[in-house]
Amino acid sequence: MAGIWQGLAGALLLFGSLALAPAATAQKTGQVANGPDFSDITSKAAANRLVREGRLVKIHIFPKELGGPNDPHNFVYIPPAVEEARQLLIGTLRRFTEEDLIDKLDVQAEYKGTSIIPSRIHYTATHSRGGPPFEAVVEVW
Repeated sequence: MAGIWQGLAGALLLFGSLALAPAATAQKTGQVANGPDFSDITSKAAANRLVREGRLVKIHIFPKELGGPNDPHNFVYIPPAVEEARQLLIGTLRRFTEEDLIDKLDVQAEYKGTSIIPSRIHYTATHSRGGPPFEAVVEVW
């Protein structure tokens, strides 16, 4: 199973599926009510400072659990509570993969201003034989 996702991750990177652009509104997961404002975090040094303080964690935006590459472009920073919600979503995506409901995943990050912390992460999972997509949005800040 991991081999399928690794190949898929490479194909998605090749076609720009990790493009950093807004996507359509989808099912919301992990929304942070009255959360922090990361608009002033515009460098990796500032983000890493917040990682050391425990306010952010560094993650693979295309989940490593689903074959996401260990590539510098696949890393982003999010709050620990948001990562917990994202892990629930990844669990659902893994189950859907095991049940052969999905075999493709597209991940898009949405940003505010010049911040390097995504404000939302959009996940769209589909199957090559068709059917409705599974869409989810992890609200970061």
